[in-house]
Amino acid sequence: MSQTGPTRVLVVRFSSMGDVILTSPVVRALHAMLEGEVEVHYLTKSAFSGALEGMPGLHKVWTIDRTTVEVEAALLDVGFHYIIDLHANARSGFIKRALRNNGTLDLTVDKKSIEKILLVRFGWDRLRGEHVVERYLNTLIPFGDALSALGGRGDAGALAVPATKGASEGVSTRSGRVVLALGAAHVGKAIPLRHWHDIVGHLTAQGKSVDLIGGPDEVAMAAELVTVFEGCDVVSHCGIATWSETFALIRKGALLVAGDTGAMHAGAALQVPMVVVWGCTSPALGMGPWMPHPSTVQVEPEGPKRNRPCSRLGDRCRHKVRCPERVTPARVLAAIDAVLKQTAP
Repeated sequence: MSQTGPTRVLVVRFSSMGDVILTSPVVRALHAMLEGEVEVHYLTKSAFSGALEGMPGLHKVWTIDRTTVEVEAALLDVGFHYIIDLHANARSGFIKRALRNNGTLDLTVDKKSIEKILLVRFGWDRLRGEHVVERYLNTLIPFGDALSALGGRGDAGALAVPATKGASEGVSTRSGRVVLALGAAHVGKAIPLRHWHDIVGHLTAQGKSVDLIGGPDEVAMAAELVTVFEGCDVVSHCGIATWSETFALIRKGALLVAGDTGAMHAGAALQVPMVVVWGCTSPALGMGPWMPHPSTVQVEPEGPKRNRPCSRLGDRCRHKVRCPERVTPARVLAAIDAVLKQTAP
């Protein structure tokens, strides 16, 4: 591997959109911590490249569809000095082994898997409020203190997404529309459809305009809401908007309502006021909004905290009444009204 030219670093995180956004401070920290010219590359799955293309500090985004074999030879040709593994699974292990043979040094995130299992199964909190962004940044400890290095550049370590059109125009360009993120990776994170009916009805009764965002899985749900509230300004972008267009909708919104999803992390990055509705997961797992807008409100299910989180991913619930169902629409609507009142121009 050539030792001339810039220091070349490969950051690896394959999924999901939210996790990719959560790694954005690491990209900037590498520039702050390593001497001389630094060239940061990123390897992810092709489905999530839209959360990275054009992100500040990134030289190139590499993608795979199924296996790392698709890019292994090309990555070897680049000649990386370091690989920062923020996924820590078998697939990222294949890349590390291949690049080690070329003289690359690798650093791997501590996912705190055991601590998360203890929290879910027994309610034993050994995470002590540590956020996943801190875990990602702690991967760079051999180079120094990442947050201090960022602070030396006047960077607080907030999340970032690729710039969208009009992104530099400021809060004054906000549309006044309320953005509702309908989707979730698992049912334990999903806000129930009947709750969305109450939320949209409440907003339209106040004359609010509503944008619905989500992927192909949310198209039918969005279509139902648009039909029920025909005559109101309710627009579905589900299954249509690109990542860039979705980020633009969120950035311009007066408020974002979302569950524990990638949209929540995008909202934090874009400093949009949010109402975050939790279900089977919990902020205690370290996946809550990182440095969100100060008006953001988080609403959790009623009941003993020790009974949550039910699972690390939101794919299982231990309660007869599912956790998202235990966040009543009335509580969500009260939070929406409080945030809109506080942030009204």
